Amino acid sequence: MISNDIKKIYPEDPQWYRKVWTLDIQEMSWVEQTQSEVNFLWDVLQLDGSERVLDMACGFGRHSLELASRGCRLIGVDVTADYVAEARRQAKEKGLQAEFICADLRDLQFQDEFDLVLNLADGAIGYLENDQENLKIFDRVAAALKPGGKHVIDVGNGGYAARHFPARHWELGKTALSLADFEWDSERALMFYGGLEFKYGEVIQRPAEIHCDPIRLYNLGELSEIFQGRGMKILGAYGNFNKDVPATDNVFQIQVLSQKI
Repeated sequence: MISNDIKKIYPEDPQWYRKVWTLDIQEMSWVEQTQSEVNFLWDVLQLDGSERVLDMACGFGRHSLELASRGCRLIGVDVTADYVAEARRQAKEKGLQAEFICADLRDLQFQDEFDLVLNLADGAIGYLENDQENLKIFDRVAAALKPGGKHVIDVGNGGYAARHFPARHWELGKTALSLADFEWDSERALMFYGGLEFKYGEVIQRPAEIHCDPIRLYNLGELSEIFQGRGMKILGAYGNFNKDVPATDNVFQIQVLSQKI
C-alpha cells in the first residue's frame, strides 16, 4: 500500500472534466510521444493520408495536427475552449487543413461520415458523470463511422488497475519529470489519477497536495460487449503503442482497434 504522505483532493463537481485543463499540458513529458504514437496508428491501420478522421477529445490538437500534416482530412473536437483555440492557431500557423470544434462529445451529430474515429490519451472515455453518460461517447463513435470504418481508443486498462493499483509511476521526459499517483475503487471501477510535473533546472518545493481525477476504466471484456452492442467488433488490442505488445492485464495503457460492421 502507498503511505498517506500527501493530501489528496477529490473533485466534488461531477463535471470536473470541464474545468481542470490548461495549456500547461503541452509541457508534459508524454506529449513528446505524439509522433511515435501517430506512427503506430499509420502502421497498424495502414493509413495512406486519404482518410477522413474525427479526433474526439482532441486536446490542443497534437495528434490531429500530425495526421493532417500527412494528408488526412481532420475534424478535432474538444470541450475546452483554450485547447480548440490553440489547435486552430497551430493549424493556421502550419498551413494545415484541419477543423477544430468546441463542443461536448455527446452533442455531436455526425452520421456515417468518417473512415477513422480516434479517442486518444483517454479521449474523454470514462470521464463523464456516470456509466450511462460515459456510454454515450461510444454511441457517438458508432454513429460517426462509415460502415467498415475503424475506431481506436487509447485508455487505461481496468484489468491492469484491478491487479496492480494502488501504484505510483514516474516518467523521464526531455524537459521534465512526470509523477503519477493511482488509486482504484473496485466497486465502481474508478481510477483516481493525480499527476505532478517537475521541470528540470527549477527549484522545487515538496508538494503539499495532489488533485485526483476519477476516471471509469474498462477491461477488454467490457469493451468487447460495448462495441458489440453498437454494431462494432474488436479487431486487435495492443499495449504501449507497440503492435508487438498484446493488451493483457499486465499492461496499463492499451490501444483497442475496432470496426463498424
